[in-house]
Amino acid sequence: MRRHAGAGWLLAGVLLGCASGGGHARDASSARGSGFLPARVRRLSNFEYERSASDLLRGRVSIAGELPPDVRQAGYTRNAEQVVSTESLARLDALTLGLAHEAVDARLNELAPCAASARTDCPTQVVEDLGRRAFRRPLTVDERRTLLAAFAAGAADDGGFAGGLEVLLRVLLVSPSFLYATELGKGGEPGAIVTLQPYEIASELAFTVTGGPPDETLLAAAASGALRLPAERERQALRLIAESDTRYQFRRFVLEWLEVDALEETAKASSVLPDYDDLKGHMLGETKAFIDEVMVHHGASVSALLNAGFASVDPQMARFYGLQSYGPEASLGRSGRLGILQQASFLAAHAHEDASSPVKRGDFVLRRLLCEDVKRPGEVGINIVFPPPAPTRTTRQRFDDHTAVAECAGCHATLDQLGFSFEEFDAVGRLRERENGLRVDTSAEFWRDGQTRRVPDSRALSRYLAADPQVSACFARQAFRFFSGGAPKAAERAFLSLEQAEPEGAAGSLVEELVAFVKSDLFVEREVMP
Repeated sequence: MRRHAGAGWLLAGVLLGCASGGGHARDASSARGSGFLPARVRRLSNFEYERSASDLLRGRVSIAGELPPDVRQAGYTRNAEQVVSTESLARLDALTLGLAHEAVDARLNELAPCAASARTDCPTQVVEDLGRRAFRRPLTVDERRTLLAAFAAGAADDGGFAGGLEVLLRVLLVSPSFLYATELGKGGEPGAIVTLQPYEIASELAFTVTGGPPDETLLAAAASGALRLPAERERQALRLIAESDTRYQFRRFVLEWLEVDALEETAKASSVLPDYDDLKGHMLGETKAFIDEVMVHHGASVSALLNAGFASVDPQMARFYGLQSYGPEASLGRSGRLGILQQASFLAAHAHEDASSPVKRGDFVLRRLLCEDVKRPGEVGINIVFPPPAPTRTTRQRFDDHTAVAECAGCHATLDQLGFSFEEFDAVGRLRERENGLRVDTSAEFWRDGQTRRVPDSRALSRYLAADPQVSACFARQAFRFFSGGAPKAAERAFLSLEQAEPEGAAGSLVEELVAFVKSDLFVEREVMP
């Protein structure tokens, strides 16, 4: 693998600049209750970095899992709290060395079409083209000079054109202008409301809708100034939504909302399911395929996610569920399942290593479907000791004792009841009628809207939640938290007012709500923070 003399000083300078940029996003996260998103500099998430690197290198790279985990805000990786740590820098430096080398070896002519012509201005053309794609805007004079110097350093000492291109790519991949997306406008005094610059709008639109950088069509729209117009932003958003790769962004949101994106890192006791390690990838694959079906063919709503009567399963998951067929829309029939909350991925992610967890499953319903604030035990000064397993009792019987304790009952009376409705599923999401030889009780009784609600099982709960307007509003809030990259409560309320103003039939669709956001002033205006 080539290493080029003279490049080290330049890479070191870029990395130092990158590290110094880490504080901007944190400083901008404390927006006042103005209804605007804050002006800020946001570090790309690992997923966004991977997609951006793939675009720059003209080939799919899979490096997100090799980077230090993203910081999460409200459970989401796309947020303004990300920083570039020393560990991240070291890892990026090592990874980009290999990425740049492999890309140049495999795709030199695609990365630099003028290379074969021996034109003397080819390095300048390559710097302009790749720099524009990497920084998502035209280069400044100083940036062009610095990048040309990087190319020259790589080409020296017999590195040649390929060596220059390799160093150029390495510099671009660790540049602050690649790692960060700006939402600053022209700047102003604290409290001022500014409009994003055209290329900032292009980047924000692309990263919001696709999770990746702007394409040539979007960059051209930015150059023309057309993205200042709501109708043009709507047109571009709909164009991007129709692209096949956009499904990865919708998948990422739903997986993070559902809290299953890290499923493959979980473990289960071999006594529960000996081949869990072999099956959990298929579980996650089902959920990804199911999300695609709902987003594309079934209205892209939380109601469809909760109430779908089909599964998107491969043969392994069809056997696990006892289904008669497999495919993108295999009928669930009388399988005992309905929608996303009866999928094995959700049930396994919200369970213990060797047992189901009414607390985890009920907690998810309250926090992520109803947007209710569920205090952690430590926040209210309670030291929780969960009832130990008992071979002669069901999980429900053990947790009934737990909620009999006065200081626990306030929170757990509703939380556990919601979780009890899922008790027909064990720690890996396998259907069961009995536990420890005793019949499982899935009936639940909880307080909602000023009255007692009763459901016989989690399927009935899913149908109830699918029809609840609060669930729809909560899902919209969760989506806004993800797609906006973290927002103050006042901005959330402004977004919900946009949703409520949508025509009948549009509200509730994730696609329609996203388009409403993109074409609104909320999308392009920012408040300058102190």
